[in-house]
Amino acid sequence: MKKLPLLLLLLVGFSAKAQMPRTAFGFRLGEPLGLNLRYYFPRNKALDVNLGSYGALWHTRRPYGRAGAFRQPGWSFNVNYLYTRLPETGHLGTYYGFGGQLTSRRNYPVAGGSERRTGVGGSGLAGLEYFIKDSAVSVFAELGLYAELVPMPLLLHPQGGLGLRYNVARIQVRPKF
Repeated sequence: MKKLPLLLLLLVGFSAKAQMPRTAFGFRLGEPLGLNLRYYFPRNKALDVNLGSYGALWHTRRPYGRAGAFRQPGWSFNVNYLYTRLPETGHLGTYYGFGGQLTSRRNYPVAGGSERRTGVGGSGLAGLEYFIKDSAVSVFAELGLYAELVPMPLLLHPQGGLGLRYNVARIQVRPKF
């Protein structure tokens, strides 16, 4: 375990012109409503993570197959692998990608009472991101879809929203020896 920090230090030290990928964090108003974190990889790839509500704005009250109905929002954890086209000149970027989502809502069966339902499914999204000139802030708009696989196969839930992200600049790593 003590060798891991030393190994990381050596890797950083030998990569004279390596760049750390930039990250962005922000808030998304839409579905899911909540926090957003994006981690940019080299070669126009990114990992997008959302943690927030499920069913707060769209489909708050909706049937849940023969199992009952949702009457209130729940929570959602969503991770998508993105293909990005960041602007080299100008300010408008695009992205699209696919991933998975974990959801949880209270279900109200026809017989009465309520029960917690946790769903697992696939998600996809596409969006536009506008990088404000001379600022670390960007504004984004995106549309997507969640398709539940378990426990209610192919329950579809539209997703999307508008949001703001604070983009942390790339850090130039230089050797110290």
